[in-house]
Amino acid sequence: MKGPLSFFAARAETPIETRDYGRVYFIMSALLFLGTMWSVLDEVTTRRPWKEEQDQYLVLSIEKWQQRLKDAQAAFDSSSFLRLSAQLKEAQDRLVSPEARAIQKEVDSLEEVLLDANRDFTFAKSRADEAYYFWKKSIHEGKEDPGYRSKVQELTALMAKYNARVDELTSRHDSLAKIVNGYKNDVKAIQSSIKDLYKEIELANSKIEKAKTSPILIKQVIINNFDRSNFGIPKARIDRCQTCHAGWKDDVMADAPQPFTRHPVPELLKIHKPESFGCTPCHRGQGAALTAGFAHGDADKYWEWPLLSGKEVYASCTGCHGNESYVKEADRLNTGKQMLAESGCFGCHEVKGFLDLAKIGPELNQLSVKEKPDWIFRWVRNPKDYNPHTRMPNFRFTEDEAAAITSYLWSAGKEGPFQVRKGISAGGDAARGKELVGTIGCKGCHVVGDDIRMRQARGFSYDIAPELTRAGSKLDPDWIFEWIKNPRSFRPTTRMPSLRLTDQEARDIVAYLITLKDDRHFEKKVLTLDAPDLIKRGDKLIRDFGCSGCHTIKGMEKEGRVSVSLSNFGRKRVDELDYGDSKVPHTWDDWVFGKLKDSRIYTTDRIISKMPVFAFADSFDKSLQTIEAGRKLTHYYNCINCHQIEEVGGAIKATLDDEGFAPPFLLPEGSKVQEPWLHNFLTGPTPIRPWLKIRMPTFTLTDDEIGIVQRYFLALHKREMELRDYRAIPLDEKYVVNGKKLFEDYQCLSCHYTGKIPEGKSPADLAPNLALAKERLKPDWILDWIARPDSIQPGTRMPNYFPDMQASDSSILGGNAREQIRALRDYVWTLRETR
Repeated sequence: MKGPLSFFAARAETPIETRDYGRVYFIMSALLFLGTMWSVLDEVTTRRPWKEEQDQYLVLSIEKWQQRLKDAQAAFDSSSFLRLSAQLKEAQDRLVSPEARAIQKEVDSLEEVLLDANRDFTFAKSRADEAYYFWKKSIHEGKEDPGYRSKVQELTALMAKYNARVDELTSRHDSLAKIVNGYKNDVKAIQSSIKDLYKEIELANSKIEKAKTSPILIKQVIINNFDRSNFGIPKARIDRCQTCHAGWKDDVMADAPQPFTRHPVPELLKIHKPESFGCTPCHRGQGAALTAGFAHGDADKYWEWPLLSGKEVYASCTGCHGNESYVKEADRLNTGKQMLAESGCFGCHEVKGFLDLAKIGPELNQLSVKEKPDWIFRWVRNPKDYNPHTRMPNFRFTEDEAAAITSYLWSAGKEGPFQVRKGISAGGDAARGKELVGTIGCKGCHVVGDDIRMRQARGFSYDIAPELTRAGSKLDPDWIFEWIKNPRSFRPTTRMPSLRLTDQEARDIVAYLITLKDDRHFEKKVLTLDAPDLIKRGDKLIRDFGCSGCHTIKGMEKEGRVSVSLSNFGRKRVDELDYGDSKVPHTWDDWVFGKLKDSRIYTTDRIISKMPVFAFADSFDKSLQTIEAGRKLTHYYNCINCHQIEEVGGAIKATLDDEGFAPPFLLPEGSKVQEPWLHNFLTGPTPIRPWLKIRMPTFTLTDDEIGIVQRYFLALHKREMELRDYRAIPLDEKYVVNGKKLFEDYQCLSCHYTGKIPEGKSPADLAPNLALAKERLKPDWILDWIARPDSIQPGTRMPNYFPDMQASDSSILGGNAREQIRALRDYVWTLRETR
């Protein structure tokens, strides 16, 4: 037999006792050896990446402490050291001077004498106590022994003598010891000052020595009874984060990269000590793991508590501080808790920590004495149509559903103990009422008219109390009088306080409020308020949508919550969330954001969502997310190497002889350039200042990336994307004519141009082409730029022709600076490209 199996065929014919197994054993031994070496190598290196992390940390720590040592040595105050050394020698000389030695010798002698004197006093006291005992014993036995009494008196006198001697010696000893101690304290104080000079040097040396001798080992914190098993049994948590994050408390690692950097908020660690508290109670992650992917939870898709980063870390505060409404440092968490409480989420959802709060909405009993049926219908249909800033969400009821709910509320609100006295509100003065509303504190809770300062100061998209701007179209005047005089007479559980108004003050306020009308025209809805079927349907709708979670409604006092518990919602995995047919990115954060922004976004033909639309403002958090996304993209494409954006960038200026040839400052872009122009420019850049040799490259950005850049620039100015035709602003011939005069008087074309580059002009002295302004710039920005160019771009060469908003030419437009600025803008808007 020939081929690869011939060896085995020939071997089979060889007698067993003559076969040679040496090569087989050698090959097997070699494989075993290689496998053993691989397993050892894998065990000590591949499976132990934390060892390399610690080694890198120690190397980095030594480098930084050596730099700190060099800095400390360079900053060492030699003159202070020499001065203190001289003072120390003088103090030490005083301490060993003949005078000090004589005093010390006398102090030592007095201590021996004091010892004898104290012993004499102690012995005398012991004998006196003995005599006193036997004297009292003889008295109790009925035969007083006068010998013991006289002995007590004798020994008491002797004690007084010894005590006086002790006091005298002690006084002398203390006075002399004070002198000697003064000499010693002087030496210690100077030595301490010298030690302080070496403090930084000694600290750096000790840290370097510690880093050089530190063993490579797992750093583990065991938190006993911290977790609970599935059966509620306490169990310990193992936390090994500090094995890699070794520099969490090291000041020199403040600017080090992860995982070696210092904790960003060291103040929090004073009460949450990682040595005993660990890291995962706040940051989460898989504490027992020793590789980054598993420790952070990214590599383990079944781990329910992945690492929290950035401001998300504060979400974990609820684990221990769930019942606290305010947690120091956790501003984002506090805002979320406040919104959850003020929006009444706990009315429909069970939320741990919010179980005992009062309902946030008004009682809906006896509505007939307060509101009109057609207003109730419009409010139920869409409350934000009446008041965009109300806390009441939009359930998106159909007209028939809103009519049914109105019928039920009206029928349930006919009877009640509250009686309105007809005509009681007549006789008020609206002017005095307006003054009262503005001065006695009404605006601390209510927005009235155009005064929205309180709403702006709160910083939320909703008001905490009803807006009164259209109260005259909503409320009965006599009811308003009764309500503001004594709110709790109508609703005992209301939070509305009594302002202790007189009858006339109440009438004046009513007179003012009823002037605040809703001047919008609405088609009047014909409502059938007493139809039993309609009332029954309204009852069912109210129960189904959980209206009683926020409002007290007659007959529904015992209704429960209608939606799911949110107490453990944060533990849900992405695969447990239903995204419906939406195009929302499949992350937990995006699901929640989408749900809060539009609660019906995940509704499908089979899954119906009843959650109302709250329309929370997302400008704050989303602007931060937008800014961060823009920063990452502009860093990724190195935009900041050429352009200055925010406080950083523009490094290319160092390579230019004249900064006038540098790429432009981009911070104002969000308020400056039109969105369509910026999109087109980023898609295919065209020269704005054609004399520049440096050119804007084409990055071939995707539409998504262009959108990120646009939103980034807008978010820096707290603006949102707005697509409109900026060219269509109305122009007044009066302004255009006067603007041309100003344009010529200020010699704008001495720097700017409208087509061909002027001959004889240095390119570095030229300003942008004004003929492109209509296509490129936002009209409002031009007004701001003309009014205060140095404020928008510090260091600009654009002169300020209107300092402090004062016009230099009083003959044009009456010397009104704002009018002249508009005139200049309108004229610039008419400029066309010249060839």
